[in-house]
Order: sequence, then C-alpha cells, then structure tokens
Amino acid sequence: MPPPIPTNGNLPSSEFGLALGFVIGHHFLNMQDLHYGYWPEGLPHVPQNLAVAQAHYTDFLMSHIPGGVKSVLDVGCGAGNTARKLIERGFKVDCVSPNGVLTGVAKQVLKGRGDIFETRFQDLQTERRYDLILFSESLLFIPLQDGFTKALSLLNPGGHVLITDIFRVPAEGKSPIGGGHELARFRETIARFPLVPILDLDMTDGIAPTFDLIDAAYREAVQPAYELIMSRLEARRPWMTRFMKWMFRKKLRRYEDKHFSGRRNGLNFKKYKAYRLLLYRTTAPSIEAGSARRRPDEAPATV
Repeated sequence: MPPPIPTNGNLPSSEFGLALGFVIGHHFLNMQDLHYGYWPEGLPHVPQNLAVAQAHYTDFLMSHIPGGVKSVLDVGCGAGNTARKLIERGFKVDCVSPNGVLTGVAKQVLKGRGDIFETRFQDLQTERRYDLILFSESLLFIPLQDGFTKALSLLNPGGHVLITDIFRVPAEGKSPIGGGHELARFRETIARFPLVPILDLDMTDGIAPTFDLIDAAYREAVQPAYELIMSRLEARRPWMTRFMKWMFRKKLRRYEDKHFSGRRNGLNFKKYKAYRLLLYRTTAPSIEAGSARRRPDEAPATV
C-alpha cells in the first residue's frame, strides 16, 4: 500500500511537476524516488527498470559519504526514500523541503525518524549542526551564494557538502533540456567559500538513458493521448476548442515543442549537460571519503 498523497493546489509549477511525477511514477513503475536513474552496465534501458536504476543511484551516492559522518541534512528530500535508507544505515537524518505534498509523503515514509523542516533551504532556521549537507538534485533550485552560505552555517567543524546534480556546459545551439546551474559559474562560486574539493565524479553517461526513456514516454504515450483528447474536444465543442487553442496558442506551442520534438533525449543531455557527484569538506583535517583517503595537499579525484 503506497503512502497517502496529500493534495495542495497552490504549489509553484516546478514543485507541482515533481509531485505529479512521483504520483504517476509510483503508480505505474513502483518508483520510490524522484531523482534520475543511474544505469549500471548491463541493465536494459526499459521503463520497468527505472526503479532499479534509481536504487543504484542512491547506493552510489551513499558509497561516497565520508567515514566519520554521523548526522546528515537531506536538502530537498523528495518523498523521503533516500533519507529512509540513510537512517537504516545508522545515520541521524533531518530533511528540509518546501514541497508540502512531498513532505507529506516523506513523513509517512520516515514514520517520525528525523525531523522535516517544511521551508526553503536558504530560509531554514535551526540550532542543529550536521556532519554532512546532502544536495541530491536540489542545488539547481537554490541560488548558489545563498546555498553555500547556509550550508556552512549548518555544518560541524570539518563537515562535508555532498552534491549530485545536473549542470549546464558550453555547447553550440540552444539546449532542449532545461535546469541546472552553469558548471563554470558553480566552480567559481564555491571556490570563494572555505570548502576543499575531495571528489568530482562524472555520472553523465550513466544518467543519460533516463532521458531517452522520458523522451520515448512523451512521444509514444503522452503525445498520442494529447492529440486524441484535442481531437475529441474539437469534435464535441468545435468553437470553444478553437477559441481556447487560439487563446493559449503560445503556451500550447511551447509545450508541444518542449515535449514532442524528440530532442529531449540522452544524446542532447550529454551534449548540453553534465551530471556530477561533488564532495567538499570545510577547511579542517581530512577524513576518509568512501574507500579512498586523501592528504590535504592532494588534488581532488576527478573522473
């Protein structure tokens, strides 16, 4: 039995899209997460395996939590599944998210284990401090300067920031895929803070198949359904439908160009975006990160 889905008709469009995506994905594909799938070699790229790829993503993320970390703040916790897995591995976890619909689900998933602050991360007020701040596909929604300033104020001495997210990279033409901070600007901004880079891993190729699945779903399922509904409306209410199509012609054109062009695929994702796992620590003696130890004077591992 899935957790009950609270309703909230007043969400911003981006938050509404996340909530709707979880409801649909949970019902049809048994998705427990909202993040992209990270596809291991040999796993067929079919919708039925998306939940497996998402679980692989979470395992990969958790494998890079530094040794010695005991407390975690999960920023943008989604439906709470990553927080649940962290708690089951022995971490003390709190969450922060402004999405009332998804935090309602997360509360059911976590069952009182850890607090959920229902606010924007940059507005969070708490006396608690954490060993690690986790941004799993949430940093793209947060202004960089505000995000790092707040993260540092919430970290224990020697604490870490772990980021897994999408970034924009230079490429010819306009990207059909939105989202993400510019990677060069991200690096320039974080370099101004007392955060030492530990790891920089490229996950782009493993994330890209998710975009092929999303693109195929829109072209093979959503577009035919959309066209069928529009045709039905025009047959039943021709004058009203034509008027509505004229009234909202720009919005409809943008929607159709965005979702039905066939360009929001894995190939263009790899052209216009980079997906990276980034680990930083505050300027304090280094501790173990994953299975690798690094001296303070060594360069971060980049893959």
